[in-house]
Amino acid sequence: MRTSENTAPTSSPARDKPLFSSDASAHPSSPPSSPPGFPWEYQQPTTPSNHQPESLLPRVKNAFTIMARGKRKALEPISDNARPAKRAASKPTGTKNKSESFTQMQISLGQKVQRTCEQCGMEYNVSSVEDRKLHDKYHKQNTEGCDAGKDFVKNAREGTVWTGTKDGDSICAVDRGDKPARKRRAQAALDIVQRELGAVPIPDKELWSVQESHDDRPRFRAYMYIRGTKCIGVLLVEGMDGREAYKVAEPVESINKTAEAKQTLQSSATEELEAAGEAKATLEDRPVAISSIIEVARLGISRIWTSPQHRGQNIATRLLDVAVEHHNRCVEERKTAAEKAVPNEGKESDAVKSLDLEEEEKVRSKEDVAFSHPTSMGARLARKWFGKLYGWSVYV
Repeated sequence: MRTSENTAPTSSPARDKPLFSSDASAHPSSPPSSPPGFPWEYQQPTTPSNHQPESLLPRVKNAFTIMARGKRKALEPISDNARPAKRAASKPTGTKNKSESFTQMQISLGQKVQRTCEQCGMEYNVSSVEDRKLHDKYHKQNTEGCDAGKDFVKNAREGTVWTGTKDGDSICAVDRGDKPARKRRAQAALDIVQRELGAVPIPDKELWSVQESHDDRPRFRAYMYIRGTKCIGVLLVEGMDGREAYKVAEPVESINKTAEAKQTLQSSATEELEAAGEAKATLEDRPVAISSIIEVARLGISRIWTSPQHRGQNIATRLLDVAVEHHNRCVEERKTAAEKAVPNEGKESDAVKSLDLEEEEKVRSKEDVAFSHPTSMGARLARKWFGKLYGWSVYV
């Protein structure tokens, strides 16, 4: 049977048969609707050679099938010895962060925070409660005197060296031979004195030690002026033990000024007295000038202090007078004990030698007393007690 030659040709030429089985997948029948979105979609599954049915072929996974399975699992460690991740410590309920616990104590608006007390000289923070309490305690001790305690006052008769006629005043002496409780009270009062004077503190071991050349004599002795239950004055004396002292010299400038004042004011005796008083008041505030003249001192004034509220009552001069009298009384007691120890044969012994030493230690006049590093107020007191501006001794 013959076909008609007028039949129209097809729209596209017929494809050749594939040479290999893999060519069928390489040339799909129709282009894809959209480009692949994931890497695994680039790989097309190859048709197995044994022509397995579609139900047995592996399904292609995409992002939607993976996310649809539910929550993702945490990554597992690659090695068995991986360190476990640190978990944040769970904070108990009711606790606050450190930043939340801060409270503002004061507002700085340019005001003066530090204040210096005009009476006691202590510098403290006005806005601090602790500083104010500390200042109140120090101010009270400094102005009214330190508290000696009822027990100390009650037992002060053991070391009382002077008793006043009014106000229940008394002066008691404390040295290395006293009980530890009495020495602690004297040490507490001395701490206040050294802090106000700006002096170097004396260690306890040195304070309650003996003299180098005399192992039976205390190196220091404290005199406390007691009024009621308060210690309002302290004097610390020191055995010189052969130490040298130097005379206070008069500056050349003051000599010239005194001569000029006498020449210009010779009209009357009253004017001369006034000029001398003004010159003395001016010279009393001058610093101490030490000469090269060496003197022998038998008693040293190491520290002396009077509470500001009780100054101008001759408490410091009373302490100096009592200290000199008590020192000489102790020298006489040691001399009497040495005389009793002298053998009847009259041979020279250690007791006989000590008699001469006791005579050397006795203070015969104020010239045998020396001050140690006097301040401006200490120099003024020394000039008042010695009765002269220059010529008294200072030891270093």
